[in-house]
Amino acid sequence: MTSHSPKGPPVIINFDGRGSYTEISMENDTAPCPVTHFRCPGQSVFCMPVYLRCNEVKDCPGGEDELSCDHFTCPEFYRCRGSSVCLHPSHLCDGWAQCPQRDDELLCNLTCPSACQCQGLAFVCTQPFPADTVPDLRYLDGAGSGIDPPALAENFYLVYLRLSDCGLDTWPEVTFQNLLRLDLSDNRIHILNLHTFVLLENLVLLRLTGNPLTSLITDDLDPKQHRLVDIDLSHTGLAEFSSASLANFPSLRALNLSHSAVISFSKAEFFWLPRLKQLDLTGCDVEDFPDDLFHSLQELAFVYASNYKLCCQATLPEDFNENFCFAPKDEISSCDDLLRSGFYRVFLWIISILSMLGNAGCLVLRLVFQRRSITRSGYNMFVTCLSLSDFFMGVYLAVVGVADQQYRGRYLWYEKTWKSSLACRVAGFLSLLSNEVSAFMISLITLDRFIVLRFPFSSVRFKGRSAVIASGLAWLGGVLLAAVPLMPSLTHWGFYSQTGICIPLPVTRNSFLGRDYSFGVMIVLNFILFVTIACGQAVIYRSIRANSMATQDTNNTSRDLTVARRLITVAVSDFICWFPIGLLGLLAVNGMPVPGEVNVAMAIFVLPLNSALNPFLYTFNIVMEKQRKLKEDRLRRFLLSRAAMNKCDVIGCHCH
Repeated sequence: MTSHSPKGPPVIINFDGRGSYTEISMENDTAPCPVTHFRCPGQSVFCMPVYLRCNEVKDCPGGEDELSCDHFTCPEFYRCRGSSVCLHPSHLCDGWAQCPQRDDELLCNLTCPSACQCQGLAFVCTQPFPADTVPDLRYLDGAGSGIDPPALAENFYLVYLRLSDCGLDTWPEVTFQNLLRLDLSDNRIHILNLHTFVLLENLVLLRLTGNPLTSLITDDLDPKQHRLVDIDLSHTGLAEFSSASLANFPSLRALNLSHSAVISFSKAEFFWLPRLKQLDLTGCDVEDFPDDLFHSLQELAFVYASNYKLCCQATLPEDFNENFCFAPKDEISSCDDLLRSGFYRVFLWIISILSMLGNAGCLVLRLVFQRRSITRSGYNMFVTCLSLSDFFMGVYLAVVGVADQQYRGRYLWYEKTWKSSLACRVAGFLSLLSNEVSAFMISLITLDRFIVLRFPFSSVRFKGRSAVIASGLAWLGGVLLAAVPLMPSLTHWGFYSQTGICIPLPVTRNSFLGRDYSFGVMIVLNFILFVTIACGQAVIYRSIRANSMATQDTNNTSRDLTVARRLITVAVSDFICWFPIGLLGLLAVNGMPVPGEVNVAMAIFVLPLNSALNPFLYTFNIVMEKQRKLKEDRLRRFLLSRAAMNKCDVIGCHCH
């Protein structure tokens, strides 16, 4: 290496690439080095070019330029390939290679097309460009550019190609021997012959997401030693999937069918994919599949699905770890049972038995022993209808309980049969009918009591014909509301087939067909009725309290307080049963997270509770109160007679 006569520090040293260097004196020891240089530590100030730092040669007097190279970074500089050497941009393409692998002098004559952004041999283009002028192109992102694949036939070295949203309707038979990743998403491909991709012998990833694919075909079922390991068919129109179409790719490890139109699988569907390790079926409404669907996939390790049944051990390979099958749990059912919890099962039968026996007792009492009083009093008519509607709720719960018992231990394979059965639709119909008619009847009872107590001398009363008409309208309204989802034009809702308990409650954020109708009836309408009942009960209670305070009759006061306590009990029971459902429905419709288990709690624990309580609130407590009064009257008459006898005895003694 030659140089001019040495000047000594502080100096800036530059090399010319031909074995010579020059020294430029600095004003003083504290003057900064240029951005292209770094300062050697120590007493003597030398500014050395940055590309001498960590180049495995000690260039500073003390060799400090080779220290801490494992942590050396150079932001905004060019880092040489495969080394720690960094170059200032001004040293790139300067005719002298400073990088160990001389990569700073590569691509110096490369011109970036006007429609592209370029970084070396990686192009991101928005329009077609003469790709044959860049035969060494390695990476091309042509999303939305409209580039035609044959225009890239000369780009032998391409390893990444993205032609998404380019209006392609097919893939031509072109050869890219070095291509590793191909993205054809969001094009217009309807039918695709996967055999054409066999020509891409080094391809490992193929993305076809977002295409309106309806069919995958292949000309050859002979497995090839192809390297393809990942194929993405998500968000396509593919309704039928057969692994035979992928027979040319036996090394496939990951298959993404999420949010496609696939709804069923046939037996031995995955026979041609023996090495599949990851399968994504998220968003697919898969209902029909054989019991050994995944048994042939002995290397399967991860499954993603939207149907919990696909994660049942019966469908998975023998040694599969269930913790790596990801699917939302059914809040109500399990792989074995319609009711996943024994606690649900016991409580359902308790409420069912209480509802049926209690309301059946009320009906017998009123229809057999109090038949004449039914048509004379609107109250008695309404309570009789209330007992009948609540009895239907008990029948609904019993139907669900019987189905749970019938399918115990094997519900997985009978879920669709049960949900689509006439029994489930009838049960759901009875549940909604009971719920709405009960709400209407309690409203009529409240209105009747309001008129009687608020206007005691008015001739306006519910009795006879008017009570029958009002009850008939309430039943008609309930029948219509429950029958609307069964109309031929709305059968696609599958309203009563949404869940194993046959009634879809709009209390979670889960969307389902008919959700708006369910919300309108079970939340909006019932909330209006609840507010009406609560206000009516409050007015009645206030009137009774005012009358009790104004009178000196202790018997009347006691009777009024009894009625008031009964009204409070009714209002509280209504609040407990209807308010939680209304509140959760409003939270869910406004996007608030509501746990899915709430659906079970509302359907089994809350919604039917009123049906079990109403017989005691409206009939049995009144009967017991009448019995108590009869006993009090008999006791009072007995005491009066004894007092009269004692008085007679006293008078008789005096007379004697």
